[in-house]
This record gives sequence, C-alpha cells and structure tokens, in this order.
Amino acid sequence: MKTITFILLLFLSTSVTAQSLSDLSWMNGYWTNQENGSSSEELWSTAAGGMMIGVNRGVYPNGRSSFEFLRIVESEEKIVYLASPGGQTPTPFTLTEVSENKVVFENMENDFPQRIIYSRDGSSLTARIEDKSGEKGMQWTWTKTKFD
Repeated sequence: MKTITFILLLFLSTSVTAQSLSDLSWMNGYWTNQENGSSSEELWSTAAGGMMIGVNRGVYPNGRSSFEFLRIVESEEKIVYLASPGGQTPTPFTLTEVSENKVVFENMENDFPQRIIYSRDGSSLTARIEDKSGEKGMQWTWTKTKFD
C-alpha cells in the first residue's frame, strides 16, 4: 500500500490536470524574438468566455511571412489547443500535461506535429512542436515584450 501511495503522490506532484484556463495564465502576453534577420512574435490573450486566443507571425529576411491563428478552449471534459496555420481549418490537440510552467497538448493522429509543448522560464516563453518520438521537432523562444 505504501508503494501505491508513493507512486500516486509522485504522479500528482509532477503532472496535474488543468482545472481551468486560468491554470495557463502564465502564457498570457506579447512574446517576441529577433534572430538572424528574422522576427517572430506570439500574442496570447487572457482567458475569458472559455477560451484563450493567440496569434503567431513570422517575418523572414527574404520578405516572406507566415501566420497562425491559435485558440485554447475549455469544455466540461477537456482543454483543447486549436492550431490554424495560415488560417486553415483548425487542428485540435488535447491537453495531456500541465504544471506551473509547462503545458503539453497532443494529437497522435495528426501527421506533424503530434505534440505541442509550451514552457516558461522567467521572461522567456518557449514553444516546441514535435513528432511522437520527440526526435523530429522545431522550437521557438520569445521574450516577454510590452505591446505597443
């Protein structure tokens, strides 16, 4: 019985289920990065009406750009991240892990990515997309910036 209690306590201390979107409030804000002639930014609203709204934009040295509409929505059963790169039909990723400064969403049926991970370290926000093995992936890190 002691072993089961220890395992349960270990699990509860490392991964908790989000009770509401307010558990993700550490993502709120305007995040930017300038590197090698490229700039990227991600903006996350506060939670209201059962959702957080986000937008991402990248601008590259060759003059091209990309954008993505993002939403995190909560229902009675789960919290879902909806990604719409280039304004396409949203792809859902279900919350599988959340802690004080990290959140993981997964959709193992999607071609790529299967996993979306956000983590925060002080004034830095990192987003990583990866396949189910974690070997193939891309990552962005932004600094919290005042929105003008």
